[in-house]
Amino acid sequence: MNRRDMLSWLACTALASGASLPGLARAGETENGAREAPGEYLAMGADVSTLLELEANGARFYDHGKADDCLRIFKRHGLDAIRIKVWNDPGNPDYFPANQSPLAGYNNAKHVRVLARRAAELGLRVLIDFHYSDWWADPGKQYPPHAWAGKDLAQTCDLLGEYTTSVLRMLREEGVRPEWVQTGNEITGGMLWPLGKYDQWDNLATLLKTAHDAVKSVDPNIKHMLHIDSGGDNAKSRWWFDSAVQRGVNFDLIGLSYYPQWQGSLDDLQNNANDLSARYGKDIIVVETAYPWTTSDGDAEPNAMTNTGTATFPPSPQGQSQFFAALTNVVKSIPDGRGKGIFWWEPEWIPTPDVGWKVGGGDQWDNNTLFDFHGHALSSIDVFKTR
Repeated sequence: MNRRDMLSWLACTALASGASLPGLARAGETENGAREAPGEYLAMGADVSTLLELEANGARFYDHGKADDCLRIFKRHGLDAIRIKVWNDPGNPDYFPANQSPLAGYNNAKHVRVLARRAAELGLRVLIDFHYSDWWADPGKQYPPHAWAGKDLAQTCDLLGEYTTSVLRMLREEGVRPEWVQTGNEITGGMLWPLGKYDQWDNLATLLKTAHDAVKSVDPNIKHMLHIDSGGDNAKSRWWFDSAVQRGVNFDLIGLSYYPQWQGSLDDLQNNANDLSARYGKDIIVVETAYPWTTSDGDAEPNAMTNTGTATFPPSPQGQSQFFAALTNVVKSIPDGRGKGIFWWEPEWIPTPDVGWKVGGGDQWDNNTLFDFHGHALSSIDVFKTR
């Protein structure tokens, strides 16, 4: 076992210690085994993909001054679902951009297994977010995994299908049954560039069909999501989903990112969500959102969110609560009950040494968390109780 594999194994083993097999709840169940019918209640969740790395580097979380497990704190305050991203081979020192992550390989499938199992033990619903990359995938970059680079369409489809099914089967063996799986992250511009870029729509459609079939082959009950970033842009959203539907791409859910700094007003989001749900007959989840609790910065890395667009809520815990309540009203107002949930992006990413957006970088998100810079829960953590 080389040094990198040893680091990954040690990290996963340490984080998994104390997790007992008996009584493992499925995602969506309570700790005593009770279960509500999936999809019948609004998911109030968070993407906590950085949690294991934060914990491994010393981050601690407090509720009313008492240290506790971060997921338990969230659940106590109303959270019922988590979103976890999957990177293929992060931390591999021999390839860019994999080498922009620590050697321990946080967000690889092994770490996802640990975090998803913890969520399942708490009865939380689970959304798995495949980036199909060794590092961040978003509208500005969609690097293919280094092992897939240069492959043709047929070869890439084989790799994509095999990888998707292997990760989901691994989770199933751990007793984790995701309620939702998104294949690709913020793929408005396509994914696996250049093969599946937006100007190669036939290729992109083939990749998305392969991903859909892979998810359903493991569990046909999983809801397959397509996720774009254009929460407030109806013209772009229509173009994207029209392009997919015209090419026979199947999906169950539409995932939207909505940050008021970048994706328009709440009215823009409402109009877009209403139109998309009716136009395609699909449910909608806002899978990424956040709002600042301060204009201050908790470390030397400049904050990514420096304004709130047209939103007039103050950058404070009270403003966060007001924003989330307004956003919840938008989602609940989508006709025919097609608004199905909201996920706050990385509300646990407090400033912690050596946990940045890349190796050597800092925390760009520490003013958008639901904890202060020292890990103490803010009053806004109760946003998840807003239903």
